[in-house]
Amino acid sequence: MKRILHVEHSACSSELCQIRGKVREACQILAYPENDINLITLVIDEACTNIIRYAYSGEPGKIALEIFQHEDKAIFHLQDFAKCIDKSCLELREKNLLEPGGLGLKIIYQVMDFVQLLPPHGDVGNILELKKYLPKGSQ
Repeated sequence: MKRILHVEHSACSSELCQIRGKVREACQILAYPENDINLITLVIDEACTNIIRYAYSGEPGKIALEIFQHEDKAIFHLQDFAKCIDKSCLELREKNLLEPGGLGLKIIYQVMDFVQLLPPHGDVGNILELKKYLPKGSQ
């Protein structure tokens, strides 16, 4: 597995612009077409926003982002150091599209090929693993 990116940022909405820029650069290295780069960047932004809003509830914290290339996939790890969440938080639920909430998770599942919550590297935190197949011919 080849690491493409490892960064840590404060869990603060003012950091999202920098995170998006680094995700875009990594996706360009991985040879994704522009449309996929935009969608992947949106997904990572949404996941980071959820960490800021729900894992840390606006309190100070940290987000670690790692991007790897492994065989025919890019692997994105988003780690927080907040209270562990239940895997059921990642389950899609049927809901009225006019009601707020839940659309970000739906977008994450539509854009990415695999979505799962990994066990933390200790007794605190969460690791969201997202996988996306690489464009054909880019491996």
